[in-house]
Amino acid sequence: MNFSEFPISCYIRTLNEERMIGDVISSAKKICSEVVIIDSLSIDKTKSIALSLGASVYEQPWLGWGNQKRVGEERTKNNWVLDIDADELVTDELANEIRMHFKNGEPDCDGFLTPIITVPPFGKPWYNFSRAYRVKLYNKSKIRIPKHKAWDQFKLDNLNIKKLKNGLLHPSFTGIHMHLDKYNKYSTMLANLPSKKTLLEIVLRVWLGLPFYFIHKFIFRGMFRAGTYGFALSFSSAIGRWLKDVKQFEILMKNRNK
Repeated sequence: MNFSEFPISCYIRTLNEERMIGDVISSAKKICSEVVIIDSLSIDKTKSIALSLGASVYEQPWLGWGNQKRVGEERTKNNWVLDIDADELVTDELANEIRMHFKNGEPDCDGFLTPIITVPPFGKPWYNFSRAYRVKLYNKSKIRIPKHKAWDQFKLDNLNIKKLKNGLLHPSFTGIHMHLDKYNKYSTMLANLPSKKTLLEIVLRVWLGLPFYFIHKFIFRGMFRAGTYGFALSFSSAIGRWLKDVKQFEILMKNRNK
């Protein structure tokens, strides 16, 4: 597939993403005139797959979530950029909707909130529940990703943001083992960031937080609609959030004993 002629660049952060990177790049080419890979020293076939599909590849040791995206912004040539992860796919419906917004020139907004639709390892995508919304398409001449090790999203206050109806498909895990592994890694990263929480707050979260985290995911995020597997994934998500509390507790106690 050739690159689109629309004035949109795509940047993707990668680390050993050979599982999906080919499909992700091909999907981005539906609406992007270039795809830029910011690679954190992959040792699999990520870079060779990307190059074979016409993407530009730049090696950059990991700087943190927002900081790595800033490198992507700086490496792209167009003002309008599409920020997607190495496991997010642009659907035909989303591509058509974006084309409509650009058919008369560049849109008169700062960016677009884009639905992110979970695709479980089996069954149909979860179109009607557990959606996340992120500014994935934006004008970098007007807004920039924050420089931050852990935070890579925009604060939407005072921004001129429109909302897309169609979303990115997100087959982010192949099974519960991968789901748990991701949350374990995220919790370690978040726990090591500076925190204003007191020891008492963290202790209370360790003792009491787990059921509340589960209820939030299972009930309020609609995961009950996925039945047994939704129950399991809600529990996995709750464990991941709770692990951050436990790891923060460990860090505080170790520092107190120094």
